[in-house]
Amino acid sequence: MRSVGDACAGCGLAQPVSRCPRPDRGWCIGKVTAPFVYESPLDAHIQAMKFRPSRAMGRALGLLLAEALQRGEPEEDVHALVPVPLHRRRLIERGFNQAFEIARPLAAATGKPLLVRGIHRQVNTQPQSLLAAHERSGNLRSAFRIRGNLKGMTVVIVDDVITTGATVNALAAALREAGASEVHAWALARVAPPGGWRQ
Repeated sequence: MRSVGDACAGCGLAQPVSRCPRPDRGWCIGKVTAPFVYESPLDAHIQAMKFRPSRAMGRALGLLLAEALQRGEPEEDVHALVPVPLHRRRLIERGFNQAFEIARPLAAATGKPLLVRGIHRQVNTQPQSLLAAHERSGNLRSAFRIRGNLKGMTVVIVDDVITTGATVNALAAALREAGASEVHAWALARVAPPGGWRQ
């Protein structure tokens, strides 16, 4: 599996970043860590996890991400990990939340608690994979609701893949509204921007 070379800490894209999402999308994430490029064979494993589906594959991919993170700089000031929630209807259809399965080995490896209670996806949005890049942010407007006070906390959003960043950014905005002082994102893979990686 190919690693993202010389990644921008802010958005996770390989430098030089041809089009960083931060300036024009109200970027709410302080740091993105997504060590692998979304390509074969990793993309097939991620799709198998979600669409077959396979909870065991989620755990295996979580262990892969945990191992990759351990090779980097530790983030010791993190208070909790927040798996991207699924809407209740999607959760029933799939039987599990792939982000949660990925986050479990990360919690064990880092010793950080999982924050799940009070984190809700209140809108059953269209799958982001079916939408064009310019449609994704609007699809997630008001999608997440946070119940609880996260004042002063540094939290890390955990997901499988970051494409445009619309999902993690929408959740980050909701977490900040709930009081989180800093929000980071960890994902297994980063999708190359149009035109491919410039490195």
